[in-house]
Amino acid sequence: MCAALAAGAQTTCNGPPDLAARLRDQPTAENATALGIWYADHKQFDCAAGAFREALKSDPDSAKLHYFEGLALIGGGHPDEAVKALRASSQADPHALQPHLALGDLYLAMNQRADAEAQWRQVLAIDPQSEPALEGLSGALLDDEDYAAVIVLLRNSARTETLTINLAKALGKTGYLEDAHTVLTEAMQISPHSVDLARAMTVVLIKMNRSADAIKLIETTQNEHPGVLDVQVDLLRILVHQNQFDRAGAICSSLLKLRPDDPEVLQLCGSVDRAAGNYDQAKTHLQAAIAANPDVYDSQYNLGAVLVTLRQWHEAEAHLRKAIALDPKAPEVHVELAKALRGLGDSQQAAQEIKTYEQLKKAAAAESDAAVAASQGDKEINKGNAQQAAAAYRQAIDQDPANAVYRYKLAMALRQSGDVPGQRAQLEEAVRLDAKLAGAQNQLGYILAQQGDAPGAVEHFRLAVAAAPSWPEAWVNLAAELAATAQYAEARTAVAKALALEPGNQQAHELSDQLLKDPAAAQPQR
Repeated sequence: MCAALAAGAQTTCNGPPDLAARLRDQPTAENATALGIWYADHKQFDCAAGAFREALKSDPDSAKLHYFEGLALIGGGHPDEAVKALRASSQADPHALQPHLALGDLYLAMNQRADAEAQWRQVLAIDPQSEPALEGLSGALLDDEDYAAVIVLLRNSARTETLTINLAKALGKTGYLEDAHTVLTEAMQISPHSVDLARAMTVVLIKMNRSADAIKLIETTQNEHPGVLDVQVDLLRILVHQNQFDRAGAICSSLLKLRPDDPEVLQLCGSVDRAAGNYDQAKTHLQAAIAANPDVYDSQYNLGAVLVTLRQWHEAEAHLRKAIALDPKAPEVHVELAKALRGLGDSQQAAQEIKTYEQLKKAAAAESDAAVAASQGDKEINKGNAQQAAAAYRQAIDQDPANAVYRYKLAMALRQSGDVPGQRAQLEEAVRLDAKLAGAQNQLGYILAQQGDAPGAVEHFRLAVAAAPSWPEAWVNLAAELAATAQYAEARTAVAKALALEPGNQQAHELSDQLLKDPAAAQPQR
């Protein structure tokens, strides 16, 4: 893999005399390869590349030599040449995984994400359980916020810790916290002392409003791994957010010495200083945090609140307005801004800020209640209790009617209950609230196709693939419905996209054959 080679090239080649002499006497590919490997092992990468090129003169079709040359060129800092060498390797041996994996890493480093994803998919076409390819592809899809595609990719695969965490992140981002918790729990039963799994589980527990369990888990992890500072930062973050400032203060005293320039540590400890009434020290820490990273709500809010206490009204207003820009839904910042505005003599605007605070506080409480109800719905649906799940999701919607994910979850519960009209109504409302909700668009497209509304189905399948461009199932459904509306050229393009994403997709292969033999027989998949 390219990650095994560090950057840095040598301009002069200082190889072992015996290997150099052997190559002079017997200029074979084997001897040139041996010298190239020695150069690579000693980080003389330009020399290694030259030796491998010499070997290729005798064996120009060697996939291994082109691969070695590509790695050496990566190590020497020549990415464009490395791409050519690795492509030559993959062409010489189409079934070799390593050249594609190296190309995937290289393209990612070059910020050519689509090319990187294509390489990982080629690996998965050869070996569907390749862990490096699954890790690379799922990580890229997470960065693209294509959470549906991550779930489809990983839900039935064997999973490393990295893959488990990636799947849990995708599930959490799409509102399936119970499923994320289950995935992490299963992994932690196998690796109970894993730092990374524990940290990921802590995030899920906090989102599930189980802060006591999160604190207990992260404290256990800290005791097992006292030297891992990230775990200490996690514990500090949770304690601050739970207003346990006395315990947080003890951690700050040590962490500030170990990470004096860490913006999050500075922000958290500034918050602790503020709670303890050490306003000057809080100001210093929070200003340093903002200097390092100005786009953090907690830093701007806490500094603004400190400045209010210090009666530095103009500066406080500036930071508090920046905080509002970073998080328009946060209630508490408006109370501090009202104080600053009163200090500046603007009582009318201050009164309006208090009204805004009251509105946002009420909305936040409703969202919290909705999240609890939705979590109960997730538990019921996992037990197969569709009616109880639907009741819980309706309760969540009553509290948070603009939440598209709750509407989609209710639709899926109604689907299990056989309530097609109710399912359709909820899906329509979900996509109205969030047009990028790929699962809802795909399911709505399927319902419309079943009800004979082909143009409507095509529209929603198009929106599904726009929201989740790496989701093969949505492309298959789009292709089928395009065929049903006699748009055969576009249908073939769509099914080709599905096969490019997942070469082993049986439904895509069957549909592709149908489009050649009998296009009208194509049907969308649910």
